[in-house]
Amino acid sequence: MTAERPEPARPPRRGGLHAVPTDPHTPPTDAPRTRPDPELVRQLRLIVAARRAEADQDDADGQDLAAEHARVLALVQEEITAWVVRNAQAGHPPVTMTFERELAQAVVASMAGLGTLLPLLEQEDVENVHIHGYDQVWLDLADGTLQRWPYAVADSDATLTAMVTDLAARMGRTAREFSSANPMTSFRLPIGGVLGARLSAVIGVSGRPRIAIRRHRLHDAGLDDLIRAGTVDTILVAFLRAAVLAGRNILVTGGPYTGKTTFLRCLAREIPAHEHLATVEDDAELGLDLLGTHTLVTPLETRQANAEGVGAIDLDDLLKQVLRHSPGRVLVGEVRAGEVTSLLRALGNGAVGGGMATLHAGSAAAVPDRIAALGQLAVPPLPVEAAYRWTASAVHLIVHLAKTDHHDPHSGRSCRQRYITEIAEIGPVGETGRPDLTRIFSPRPVDGRAIPDFPPSPALLTELVRHGFDPGLLHQVDGDWQPAQLRRDLP
Repeated sequence: MTAERPEPARPPRRGGLHAVPTDPHTPPTDAPRTRPDPELVRQLRLIVAARRAEADQDDADGQDLAAEHARVLALVQEEITAWVVRNAQAGHPPVTMTFERELAQAVVASMAGLGTLLPLLEQEDVENVHIHGYDQVWLDLADGTLQRWPYAVADSDATLTAMVTDLAARMGRTAREFSSANPMTSFRLPIGGVLGARLSAVIGVSGRPRIAIRRHRLHDAGLDDLIRAGTVDTILVAFLRAAVLAGRNILVTGGPYTGKTTFLRCLAREIPAHEHLATVEDDAELGLDLLGTHTLVTPLETRQANAEGVGAIDLDDLLKQVLRHSPGRVLVGEVRAGEVTSLLRALGNGAVGGGMATLHAGSAAAVPDRIAALGQLAVPPLPVEAAYRWTASAVHLIVHLAKTDHHDPHSGRSCRQRYITEIAEIGPVGETGRPDLTRIFSPRPVDGRAIPDFPPSPALLTELVRHGFDPGLLHQVDGDWQPAQLRRDLP
């Protein structure tokens, strides 16, 4: 049965929930705007849903996702065109093409259950969205600026919480509960690009609902792209490419928002396409199974316990399971706690070569102590001395990333830059009882970018040369950095 079509509407009221500014970088003015009325959006959604259901009955074989999405868009556009005609026949002022486009976006978003989040995440220059209550929304842009979004994303905090609860239950690879009993959640949203976005939310302990959404802006970048972005130079690319091909185990480290996950994804593109990759993550972010760069990818993601407190699968469980799938390489999105012991076991047992992971750390030199501290969270705790020995035997290289924000006086623009600041080789446990570290690349005094410093061990250098590295590059003591571009390089 087809839903009743909406009557010609009053001019859409200001403050509608599905507003999309024509220019999101321009603060709102007092000039009147026409924006989709939530009630109009709701009525059109019901009509399209009814037509879609009728079509589904006639198409028992179904369609792939791309065809289904195209069909929904066509239905939405048909109904909007019909509404525009009725609106004009009723004598109401004509609507603009911009309004029609925003109305279509709002209807499609409401059908997906993403509502007002969709317009935010479809803007290419948005990296992070911070929602502090339904009416306090901030955008972290690619140039490092923080900008207020002038519209609410829900009618109330309760409505916002209900929206996230619904998304958590059905949007991620595994269902997540979001309630007073489980007031924190994190999951992937299938919007905002090929790899989607990650939504993290908390209620109950934060006053108002607090939501952070992170877009994966650079899904198709490789190491060569990062040269143009000022993240690496040609020497670093040659070194890292050879290290990946040589099957060295690599930890990508840095502080928050230094681009560790994106850089790990770039490194993974250097792995030969025929190798079987396995990814292990708390929240699916690497997306190597979605990019099509490798023939065989096994993606594993943790699972939250159900309402009865059973059924949880954590990183430690997955790291133990993944080796049974005989991967050529294991990549871990981020190690945060006692699962570091399983990571070291996976990297150090010889079953896989060229494993990679990310880790929060303040410097390359801090990594052994950071691993030892996380090992204390394991059950049973990993003794510090054992953590040092395992680190020395399981990890070959540390790639450390840094981030700077500054204002360019010439262009007047903000600029956020991310770059490699050091690469260290981990050696055997030394006289101090800790693993020896050799800084193959150290921070350049003028700006912190990595330049050649100490030579790698003979064994490592032999492997690098065997996989195409020119050792003469390490004699370029000033590196090969090009003038840094004033742009955001890594999400």
